[in-house]
Amino acid sequence: MNGPANAPANSLADLPADLDDTGRMDLYCLRRAYPQITGMVADAQGQWLVFTDGRRVLYAAAAGQEASGQESEWVVSVRVSMAEPYPLEPERPETPLGVSPGRRRSYDLLQTLYGASPKAVGSHLVQARLNGQHLHLSPAAAQAMNRADAVLAPQVAHEPRLKTLLKMDGGFAWRRIAGENRLSPHAFGIAFDISPGIATYWRWSKLRPHPLQKSYPASIVAAFENEGFIWGGKWHEYDLMHFEYRPEIICKARVLQGQEHLPGADAAAQSAGQSLAPVVKPTDKSAARPESKSADKTLDSAATRPAGLPQPEAAGAPAAP
Repeated sequence: MNGPANAPANSLADLPADLDDTGRMDLYCLRRAYPQITGMVADAQGQWLVFTDGRRVLYAAAAGQEASGQESEWVVSVRVSMAEPYPLEPERPETPLGVSPGRRRSYDLLQTLYGASPKAVGSHLVQARLNGQHLHLSPAAAQAMNRADAVLAPQVAHEPRLKTLLKMDGGFAWRRIAGENRLSPHAFGIAFDISPGIATYWRWSKLRPHPLQKSYPASIVAAFENEGFIWGGKWHEYDLMHFEYRPEIICKARVLQGQEHLPGADAAAQSAGQSLAPVVKPTDKSAARPESKSADKTLDSAATRPAGLPQPEAAGAPAAP
């Protein structure tokens, strides 16, 4: 993975001594993905990520402490947001109910990284390109998309059918998810949709699972995953058009699959005779409401939306049963 993930590697000595293996892996990947995270501190409430400007974001609540008054199945602490392993290409495992790696998000982290209002997010957006099309994303996401575009361009020339799956349909849009209080990742300029007429959404189809979850071109998915994007086709409530910049999720997947190593971790694990880190999965609550594109509630207005940015997505088909 390129971009921010190529920041100077953190030595294990830089990590807090009281972190468990999962926490050490998570902090390593968070600092690789977001260089403005400088470390972690702990107090009676829990463990906190520290940013260069002094702001703090809760990584994990202390035992017996509420992580957040607004925490739910999908609005979670940073630790829980990273807990479910994401399968890297070419892996396309089954996605039973409750399996949606990357859909749980820490909104405290997102707002600290990208902004907490349309004006704050919009003031930092830059233009990105894909197959001759342009849209606006947050800077790191835009740079990652541009690198993916450079990889995909010769592949499209060699295999023109890929072009039909690379039609841009939306990037930044300050909006909530219908029926919920949480913001869409599009509101932070870290998500984009491509070719929704082909790569559909779970609410627009009666197919469970959808065949494209297995047959969608691996070359497209891999090009974006290699630059820090996760794909909504690997969720139970599939979103085949959706790619989302979550480099910490991709970094952790690479570590878990042995494609990347924490500095000094191999020797430590070998001497201890144990694996690098256990995986902690979040509690499954099958009744949780999935993310909906079908009736997004737009929060921005002509007065707050930066000029030239895409309009929020139009309402889609009625929700599937």
